[in-house]
Amino acid sequence: MNTMRSICAVAALFLLVLASTPAAALDGNEVLSRVDAVQSASKGSVGSVTMTLVDKGGQTKERTMKVWRRHYKDKDDWSVLKFISPAEIRNLGFLSLADDQMYLYLPAFDRVRRIASHARKESFAGSDLSNDDLSTGKYSSHYDAQITKEAGSDYVLELKRRPKSERIYPRVVAWVNRQDFTVSRMELYDEGNRLWKSSEIVNEKIQGYWTPMQIKMTDVTKNHTTVMKISKIEYDTNIEDSIFTERYLKRSVKGD
Repeated sequence: MNTMRSICAVAALFLLVLASTPAAALDGNEVLSRVDAVQSASKGSVGSVTMTLVDKGGQTKERTMKVWRRHYKDKDDWSVLKFISPAEIRNLGFLSLADDQMYLYLPAFDRVRRIASHARKESFAGSDLSNDDLSTGKYSSHYDAQITKEAGSDYVLELKRRPKSERIYPRVVAWVNRQDFTVSRMELYDEGNRLWKSSEIVNEKIQGYWTPMQIKMTDVTKNHTTVMKISKIEYDTNIEDSIFTERYLKRSVKGD
């Protein structure tokens, strides 16, 4: 009987210690994978976006576009972007598929060209976003991450580009909310480890999904900013496969 009591006491002590032990902390790559999961949580979306370019003197230019996205849990997302206005870039389009396949439609020449590796750094339509910034490849496929510190409610992640990746930023610092794994701020560095761009992101929950309702991208080397703001978005709509094709990229689209 005494032996049985001893066994029960040891078991109870073990359970008490186990219950009081904190859950294993996440490492940087696990946090980055959760960021990807949040960004690809829905089946897909259709949205209207306003792009505002702000030069160093404060002068602005406004553009509108429509964006279709299809999300996948286990591979890269797909997206199509088509400008609605102004007239000089109307119908210019961008298509991003899995494995870093990216295509640009130039309506003035009525042709689609695939974006080569050397063109990933090029500005997209005069904005502070590069072609590479519009890639839908998941961060965890291209970067290794380490948590460098915790600042307030955020993890601060240090992302280092993997050797075989073609992403244009060798180093990225990201502020990730510890509760919902949304990203609120990023610093993007060039090959010389100089700060190239910074990004500020405002997230809201729409239809149950965390959504980057506003992205402010600043090229610190040019003192120029681009603000992308979602004016309308609808999730889990039935988006046909034909939308994510070069043929559709050449079609004229209408705004809402």
